[in-house]
Amino acid sequence: MESDKLYNAVKNDLERHALKKFDSKREFDKWSQNHYENKGYKAYGLRVPEVDVIIKKYSSQFKLLSLIERLELTKRFYKSKYITCTSFGLEILKISIQELTPQHFPFLDDILNHIKDWGPTDSFCIKVMQPLLRNYTNETKQILKKWNASDDIWKKRTSVVTFTRRIGVEGEHVDFLMELCDNLIWDKEDLVRKGIGWALKDNMVGKNKNRVLDYVKKLRKMGVSSTTTLYAIRNIKGKEREAILNIKP
Repeated sequence: MESDKLYNAVKNDLERHALKKFDSKREFDKWSQNHYENKGYKAYGLRVPEVDVIIKKYSSQFKLLSLIERLELTKRFYKSKYITCTSFGLEILKISIQELTPQHFPFLDDILNHIKDWGPTDSFCIKVMQPLLRNYTNETKQILKKWNASDDIWKKRTSVVTFTRRIGVEGEHVDFLMELCDNLIWDKEDLVRKGIGWALKDNMVGKNKNRVLDYVKKLRKMGVSSTTTLYAIRNIKGKEREAILNIKP
């Protein structure tokens, strides 16, 4: 299959570029294995701009595949032990975004099962889930609600980080976001707490500023982790910030 050839070509290209940074393949393999033992995934040791050059090389070839072939290739990239490969899976999802529908949500649910760090998680939120939220609002909210109740750290983070950046600025989903946040405010995972804070910060603008700010004040009174509330008020300065920090349980 053409997708098999592309997968192997990308992996070979990544390894070829990675080996330039090491004296031998044995040294690279040892470094990557140590990375796996410390982080839970392997890496090629390439910087983002270096990876982007390789992605650009293959992007036009990804577009020639059928949707089924693209999704099969996406899964292979996300299932790889090398975190760098998720960037290629994401590129294919971006190419395919207007062809994805709620029928593909079980596929996306499975993709999240293979994500092992916050970087690929956040990229997935911004580049995949945000367009789907615009295209299929109700159905996307349902899958986010499911992930919000998951035991998986990255699914929980996805459920709230999807509402950051432009989605947050647009401010059309504040009530739903706060509902999701309510379910996670006592979560023990630091990166879930930070995800909540980020989402609240980005929604604390325009017509929703006071509503979200009042919500954050309520969280302070409840004794919710400062990891969440301090992140949420990052953009607030001076006396207003000081007054919020003085709120105690």
